[in-house]
Amino acid sequence: MQKVDIVLYNKECISDAEMDLKEKSSTLNFYISKNIVVLIAISILLGRANILDGLAPFGVAFFAYLVSRENKYAYLGVGVLLGVFTKGLEMDLIKYGLAMISSFTILAYSKKRLRYTTYYIAGIAGINLLVSGLIVTSSTDFYIYDALMIGFESIVAFVFVYILANAMPVLLQRTNRKVLSNEELICIAILISIVISGLSDIFVGPYQIKNICGILLTLVFAYNGGASVGASVGITIGMITSMSTIDAPYLVGIYGFCGLLAGIFKDLGKWASVVGIILGNIILTFYINGATEILIQHEEMIIAFLAFLFMPKSITKYMEKFVGVQNINIEQSYTDRIKKLTVKRLDEYSTAFSELSATYGNMAEKSKKLDQEEVSRMVNEIAGKQCHDCGMYRSCWNHNFYNMYNGVVEAVSILEEYGTLKSDQVPHILKKRCIRLDLLVQGIRDRFEIDKIDYQWQKKMFESRQLIAEQFEGISSIFTNLADEMDNTMHFLTEVEDALYIAFDKEGIAVKNITVLEKKDDKFEIEIEKRACFDRNQCDERIVPIVSKVIGRKVTRKSQYCKADQGRDTCTFKLVEAQKYRIATGVARVAKDNTWISGDNYSFIDLEDGKRMMAISDGMGSGEKAAKESMATMTVLEQLMEAGFEKDLAIKTINSILVLKSSDEIFSTMDLSILDLYTGKIEFVKIGAAASFVRRANGQVEVIKSTTLPIGILNNVDIESFGYKLEDGDFAIMMSDGVSDAGIEEKENWVIDTLREIKSRNPQTIADTLMDEAIERYGNKVADDMTVLVSKLWKS
Repeated sequence: MQKVDIVLYNKECISDAEMDLKEKSSTLNFYISKNIVVLIAISILLGRANILDGLAPFGVAFFAYLVSRENKYAYLGVGVLLGVFTKGLEMDLIKYGLAMISSFTILAYSKKRLRYTTYYIAGIAGINLLVSGLIVTSSTDFYIYDALMIGFESIVAFVFVYILANAMPVLLQRTNRKVLSNEELICIAILISIVISGLSDIFVGPYQIKNICGILLTLVFAYNGGASVGASVGITIGMITSMSTIDAPYLVGIYGFCGLLAGIFKDLGKWASVVGIILGNIILTFYINGATEILIQHEEMIIAFLAFLFMPKSITKYMEKFVGVQNINIEQSYTDRIKKLTVKRLDEYSTAFSELSATYGNMAEKSKKLDQEEVSRMVNEIAGKQCHDCGMYRSCWNHNFYNMYNGVVEAVSILEEYGTLKSDQVPHILKKRCIRLDLLVQGIRDRFEIDKIDYQWQKKMFESRQLIAEQFEGISSIFTNLADEMDNTMHFLTEVEDALYIAFDKEGIAVKNITVLEKKDDKFEIEIEKRACFDRNQCDERIVPIVSKVIGRKVTRKSQYCKADQGRDTCTFKLVEAQKYRIATGVARVAKDNTWISGDNYSFIDLEDGKRMMAISDGMGSGEKAAKESMATMTVLEQLMEAGFEKDLAIKTINSILVLKSSDEIFSTMDLSILDLYTGKIEFVKIGAAASFVRRANGQVEVIKSTTLPIGILNNVDIESFGYKLEDGDFAIMMSDGVSDAGIEEKENWVIDTLREIKSRNPQTIADTLMDEAIERYGNKVADDMTVLVSKLWKS
């Protein structure tokens, strides 16, 4: 057998986690090395930064703050001293070196014993700088002025530690910050300004690096943060620069004004921000010295502009995360989150009600026919009650069960089919065998009546469930529509709100709140809260013209009723985009026999989206009972339509309510029309109602007729609708059957003739004329309840 050597194969497996760790380690090493370079550069520049031409407290505060975090940052003290030395402050090296050594000693000793706070670190830096300054100064000629300067320097160091506490964590932490607080943003701006001031006396040729960096920094902050941020950063840079150069206090105003203009023009692009800086410098140069001396060299500005214009987009986008836009983004983010949560909750409600509707709707209606189980139970109860104590029970039910059972079933079937069981209809088997036939037949009748009543109640219960199912479906539809409206069609226009505030202020009108909402069809809805004028019509006479001018569209008050908020002396009203058409309705109404109670009721109300509903309901008969029927119908219709129900669902709901209300016959007609005042389209909906009419501006008359039954009679209501387009000057005429029936055989023809003959364009006059003609045709008697609604449409 051949010998085979087996060589063991060792394979080193590196998991994904270890690979990620190695990659993170290399990235971390690079980050740390980059961080060290940045910190050393900052320490040198802060050592060079001085105020009042000789005080340099920033480096000591910077050193103390970083050492309080980790002792390894002690090497930065060398950078601070190097900066002090290069600035030409060799005589102060001992003072600042002594302050940093004492700060390091105290912080290192107390690190394990105390919990560092910003107040404690700032106190250590300030006190050590004060003590070291007094020690060094006392060895030379000592003046009170020197003591004051040393005290001021220690206070500046104390304050600067607080600034570093807000600014440095952003630079030191190893996570990518995306949003800064206002305090952090301001402190970073101050820190960068002081670092830039450390570049003073450093030139590239004839150009000063400090001015170039200051202009560039102002541009970057103004372009990304807007006018407020640009002005704030500009003032900060100017202030720090002027503190390091006592003879240039005007720099505060120049940088601040230039930052303001650059921020104002930022929406027009980078070039516009550059132009803002140039304009600011030119304006203040002329203002301060009449252009005899250039305050900021043009060459320095050009270098800064070029650096800004060709700055990589990555840096610009990085700055956008921190400056200015984050507040807007945060607010928008929270608004979107609230909106999404609300829409989600509405969708959940819609789904829940839809499922409830399906659950109730799927419950089967009890069949009118008795099923086998019910028949068996009925036969058993009849036999047990009527036959159990009979002497022939054993002979009938024990020996001839199937014959007797079929006989009783046949008797029940006859009752079910004909509603009665006469003597000649009694099955032959029962006549032949039963010795107490009359009692048995009566028992069958009684038991069937009980089942009949039970069926009626179960039917009522089923209809109630169907009504509930329809209501749930309607509520589900409302939630769905509301969610869709909030999710896709609601936009708040803050720019328009601001413009309205300014316009009202110019006119001297005090307004508390303005909300401008743009809907899906690009229509505005403006809600205004202001001090009540107590029916002096300020909203129509002063507010409406101002709003129309600002938004460029004609608006009108949504509700024409003036209502002040009780206890607040304010009123809140809504303005909507003015409709293309306006409408006026005239009403004529009389009760039968000139009594005070009419069985007719009418309504005309404004709905959402510029629609007007007009309706007439005629209760059965006349008098108080009919009035209650029509009033119930009209009240529920108004409530459902104003709540946002579709007209078909609203009518079905009313029908179900009337069917279930009581065992009495309660029904009424429904004559409904819905007019869109933006388009002029009108829809007539008729349920057992009399004919309606459209009279055109040229005198032509059109008839709208229906053959449906009134609501409240049948479980399923038959709805007929007719659509028409009305133009300027057209009329829509609706009336109850008491008016149209006045013509007896002529019916609607007399109405058509009368409408053609009427020359008036006043809707009230037309309504009164039709009513007078109807009464005259009744022989000057009011033979029925009569109501006429005449609506005129005209362009606004």
